[in-house]
Amino acid sequence: MFKRAFSLRHVFTAKLRPIPKFVAITGGTSLGIAFFAKTEEEKKPETESFDGKPKNFDLIVRNADELYENYLIDNCYNILKKFESSQCSELLWRLARVVCEKGKLAKDPNQRKELILEAYEIVKKALENEPKDGCFGAHKWYAILLDYVGEIEGNKSRIEKSFSVREHLEKALSIFENDPTTWHILGVWHYSFANMGYATRMVAKAIFASPPDSTYQEALHYFLKAEGIAPGFYSTNTYYIGEVYEKLGQKEEAIEAFKQSFKMAVVTSDDAAIHKKAYEKLKKYGVKDTEIV
Repeated sequence: MFKRAFSLRHVFTAKLRPIPKFVAITGGTSLGIAFFAKTEEEKKPETESFDGKPKNFDLIVRNADELYENYLIDNCYNILKKFESSQCSELLWRLARVVCEKGKLAKDPNQRKELILEAYEIVKKALENEPKDGCFGAHKWYAILLDYVGEIEGNKSRIEKSFSVREHLEKALSIFENDPTTWHILGVWHYSFANMGYATRMVAKAIFASPPDSTYQEALHYFLKAEGIAPGFYSTNTYYIGEVYEKLGQKEEAIEAFKQSFKMAVVTSDDAAIHKKAYEKLKKYGVKDTEIV
């Protein structure tokens, strides 16, 4: 339902670029070279304070986010893995996020499954330790990982979990409303149910008296909301805007969105896969290569 799978690094001729910083959770851009230069023997978890946060919490978060944003997944994991026994929600959801990305990078399906399930257990712990004023990232990544678990368990399980997925996405936005990726994922949720096939709809009706339902217009609202917060932040969001316009019969708007999506730089394999799909859509509409690049 909500796929952000990272694996390839390039498709066609798109250029690499750093992923934009669009979640205002930490500040600063220093990678903290001295922090990363510690030996493995020295890399021990810092003593936690009364609120569960370790010493140098701000530095740890800043470094982890910097590495994640620049798609240095293994480096980010090495920073966070020693906090898996922590009770700090902010560190735990970040660890779950990076373990999830490691799973999506895994070529072996069994390893992917193991890592996704591991990430899910970590983010559950993040929610269990959520502070009174809430934790945006814990709810966001719980929703994402809950859907991945549903995908692993099968279509029936995924549908059963769908209301909870939406609930946690909406809770995340109630805590921090200016995160474009959460708006995007909600858009995918609505698009998925607007675009649900007959067989899947019958399964949903067998599970719920009132099964999940939505419209393409509703999905478009969320995709455009995400784009309004951070224009051009994610090629997949731009592509989905094209998909919705296509479903609504707005051909010219769809082609323009697919062009924009295709031209966006490729950093992750999400970008790579969308780059290819956008190209295929444009070819279907008879758009020449000279009109794209």
